[in-house]
Amino acid sequence: MDKRSQQKFILTPKIAMLCLTAILPLLGDIQAQSSTNLEIVSHIEKLKDNDKLERLEAVRELRKIGSPAIPALTAALQDEENRIRGGAAFALGAIGAEAKTAIPQLIAMLKDPDDRVRLDAAVALRRIGSPAVSALAEALQEPNNKQIRINATFALAGIGAEAKPTIPILIKMLKDNDEEIRLNAAIALRGIGSPAIPDLTKALQDKNEQVRRGAAIALGKISSPDTHPSSKALPSENQPISNPTNVAVCVPPPPRHPVSTTPTQSRINPSAIRLTPTPTPSPTVRPTVRPTPVKPTPNPCTPRPNSGITAPSRNQ
Repeated sequence: MDKRSQQKFILTPKIAMLCLTAILPLLGDIQAQSSTNLEIVSHIEKLKDNDKLERLEAVRELRKIGSPAIPALTAALQDEENRIRGGAAFALGAIGAEAKTAIPQLIAMLKDPDDRVRLDAAVALRRIGSPAVSALAEALQEPNNKQIRINATFALAGIGAEAKPTIPILIKMLKDNDEEIRLNAAIALRGIGSPAIPDLTKALQDKNEQVRRGAAIALGKISSPDTHPSSKALPSENQPISNPTNVAVCVPPPPRHPVSTTPTQSRINPSAIRLTPTPTPSPTVRPTVRPTPVKPTPNPCTPRPNSGITAPSRNQ
């Protein structure tokens, strides 16, 4: 055997070993993918089971798999059982932006007859984030469906600054005839934050009182940090706000679900305010009652320290 043949003989096993080293991880990936696919197929079969508990368990397992399970979870959004539809929506939201292919189905679920399913769909759209903004903008303009509009505002509030393209629509919604629509639009603008300030500043000068008040509610959350919530009162009915950076309207923390106004939620009931003695030395300071916010402001203010006022809770 000549020298050249000897070199080839020595190198051949080394080359084979290198090739094998490169191929083995690929084989592992193929095997893992094959195993995942088999698992998904198994859970898809469970989704066809008549037992709703089996179907619910399948949704939970598909959620653990993640993005490869998106098509199966999207199909589960059509299930007749509320918990399964809601669970599938929740699972898609947990996957995040990769689940953007399910956005049309989730938008349709914002008008689901079950309120929990609607909430799960809205939360899922919040988690998917910016890919859902354009579809949510269209949902805001549904002419005859109040529920889908409210849930769309809730989703946008959670997306935050990336929902900036919807600001003009939300500003327009501040003059809607429906109080819940107005309030949820203001909360969405508050959630979007600083990108909404220029439009909200203009809205403070709007001739429509409801628009001015909605803008004030939104700016109350995103005003300058040195402004104390109790330092400024709401403007009078016909008085526009000239300096929005110094305005702070007392508002509760952002809600975990769309806001629904009722008589007890939409304004403070004076009879519900309880006066307590102020524990200060003489001369005794008389406790004072904060004026009832002008209708329909739905946000009771937190009392100032030592004011002697116990404000009613949100659940009252």
